[in-house]
Amino acid sequence: MPKDTTTRGELSELEIATALARAGRRVLRPLSAGLRYDLAVDNGDGTLCRIQCKTGILRDGFIEFNVASFDGRRPNGVSYVGQIDAFGIHCPQNGRSYLVPLNALHASVSKGRLRVLPTKNGQVSGISLAEAFEITSAVEFRPRSGTEGSTQ
Repeated sequence: MPKDTTTRGELSELEIATALARAGRRVLRPLSAGLRYDLAVDNGDGTLCRIQCKTGILRDGFIEFNVASFDGRRPNGVSYVGQIDAFGIHCPQNGRSYLVPLNALHASVSKGRLRVLPTKNGQVSGISLAEAFEITSAVEFRPRSGTEGSTQ
């Protein structure tokens, strides 16, 4: 995996777009790099799903990813709420890609987490299992009202 964040992000974006295309989705890429989303999916019914692509890092049984953009001018991060419908996550360590709607994440956190391994105590409530969000031919995503989305 490349060490520079630009190349790493570009590779993740390509992996996510490829996974969505293999799942039969119509993937669109905006002409402008200045938008808050990297990809869009045409749902075929006049709606789009705006996707911000992120590289997930596998550690301690979780795939972890940023849910805000951070830089030197904004060390606390800038939320994507209202500007995207879902995060597309690619994890280079396991080679899988995931589509995580915004409403599946806790609003107060700066990192998203998808659990790869079961909890040691058997807890299932409040856990976001990675397999539930993996991009497969069965993935279905439709934005609800406004910017919220859901998986089915």
